[in-house]
Amino acid sequence: MHFAGQQTHSSRLPWLLRGACLALFMLLSACGFALRGVTPMPFETLYIGIPDNTQFGADVRRALRAASPNTKLVDTPKQAQAMLQQVADTRSLREVSLNAQGRVEEYELGINYTFRLIDAKGRALIPDTTLSIYREMPYDDQVVQAKQGQIETLYRTMQRDLVSRLLRRMTAPEVRHAFENAEQRAEDGEIPLYDPTAPDQQRTPAPWQTPSTTDPAILR
Repeated sequence: MHFAGQQTHSSRLPWLLRGACLALFMLLSACGFALRGVTPMPFETLYIGIPDNTQFGADVRRALRAASPNTKLVDTPKQAQAMLQQVADTRSLREVSLNAQGRVEEYELGINYTFRLIDAKGRALIPDTTLSIYREMPYDDQVVQAKQGQIETLYRTMQRDLVSRLLRRMTAPEVRHAFENAEQRAEDGEIPLYDPTAPDQQRTPAPWQTPSTTDPAILR
């Protein structure tokens, strides 16, 4: 038997549940809970070996400040308890498919970024680690200028993804454990050592220099 108003009452339940979940999320946020996988860094000072006059360097600094506001970003390695060292940063652009006339129909864009995180004595908190991102993009050689802009836009999107992945690695609980137990790990011979005074590595190619779709050295 159907009673008037029964459908209206049950249709309100999903909205009530959504409201309750939203209120719970706001309450947890207000109490200081962080999203899983992102934890403030354990050191008080950090040196970032990425030029700050690049978009990538600016994005990395902004992300780390937001995730770990109590960690001060310093200007020289000598001031830092920990250092982010850029080991290598390269872009790639290669053909992945051709049409019947031998013309490119699709490109694969790639970024390979290698970094390490060390403490003031050169002990690895994160040893050399490479983050790789690849995306595929259809291509029409009749609209080269438009595609060049699309390539650059896609690289920028990939770079934002790279910043997010780098942030997750640097704020992982394993980094806190490595920093707090660095002395013991060094005594046990379990920890790689690096030069804390090594010069900063530049990006190759320079930021925002998109590989040309007409450059055989890049395509191959």
